[in-house]
Amino acid sequence: MLKGQAGQDFVSQPLIQSSSQPSSSYFDRTPVFENDEILDENGEYIMMEWEREIMEKSAEVICRKGGDILNVGFGMGIIDSYIEEHRPRTHWIIEGHPAIQKKIIEGGWLQKPHVKVIFKPWQEVIYNLPKFDGIYFDTWNESQEEFDLNVHNILKPDGVFSFFNNPAQSESYWNQDEFYMAEWHQDALTKFNLDFEHMEVQADIPEGLHYWHSTLKQYHIPVCTLKQEYR
Repeated sequence: MLKGQAGQDFVSQPLIQSSSQPSSSYFDRTPVFENDEILDENGEYIMMEWEREIMEKSAEVICRKGGDILNVGFGMGIIDSYIEEHRPRTHWIIEGHPAIQKKIIEGGWLQKPHVKVIFKPWQEVIYNLPKFDGIYFDTWNESQEEFDLNVHNILKPDGVFSFFNNPAQSESYWNQDEFYMAEWHQDALTKFNLDFEHMEVQADIPEGLHYWHSTLKQYHIPVCTLKQEYR
């Protein structure tokens, strides 16, 4: 069963288990909520207030067709709040961390009739999801590659997929016409017939972030769609 609340089940289609496992390092850590930001127990930032403008513009991108929207990784709920401003038909949220699940419950998200919340790691449900008009992915400290390799299966023909585009300091990144993203993103997305464009956003990126490549001074929102011949 998929989880509708922390520790509670709701009626759903049978769950098809993934062959991969979610990142234990994330679920083993205790997030700290401080001044509208999220840190881990070691003081490393997970999500910060400077990302708000990025989330607002990303919500515009994935909601441009309206319809059914999926967000993977609730975090501070910034992008989910912006998604609501676009009045989607349905708004799905996948979040696996118990501490973040508690914030979702406290925020009243389970009381919104058009919002469907799944309290499980995305790796356990990705093969049992319907198709969406817009999809956003932003989790922490885990590989996104399996999601990239399967997103074409849950994206409607004219749908839009985007994600938090943050090549870390340790990663090499692909660059074309000043648009950058981690090389493994580019490899995975092109393997399954997705085109990608970008939208540049001016953002005040703090110095010294562990989750940001220090040579990158601007932010590009990926806008991924199915190639025309595969729609």
